[in-house]
Amino acid sequence: MTTRSIGLILPPVMMFALAVASASPSAGAPGNAGTAAPTSRAANDEASTVQAKGRYKKQGDNCEWDANDGGPNQCEPVIKGRFKKGDKDACTWDANDLGADQCRPAKGRWKKGGDNSCAWDANDGGPDQCNPRKAK
Repeated sequence: MTTRSIGLILPPVMMFALAVASASPSAGAPGNAGTAAPTSRAANDEASTVQAKGRYKKQGDNCEWDANDGGPNQCEPVIKGRFKKGDKDACTWDANDLGADQCRPAKGRWKKGGDNSCAWDANDGGPDQCNPRKAK
């Protein structure tokens, strides 16, 4: 049957309802008549949720990044960043990266400053004086 032949059988109000239902992207889905398809904003919100996965979690006295967890941070480390392995086994600090250290330079240590700061000194040796992963 065509729309024209249905119009002859159904009253105009029913014809309008049928036209709206057949134009809906969810037509035929039980319980979803008239439900709009997800908007691009909803898709963007879902994508940003996936990208936002991960948070800092308190692990004893340390504040560690957990890439597989979600929700608000439980803490912040004294210093954000990590040592990353690069070309030719180079080991450099990346203040904008998250996660566990991939390496540690052969020379250097974390030194405590006069204002209770913690900084990497690549030209010093000995044991670390502070912990950059300590929770603030």
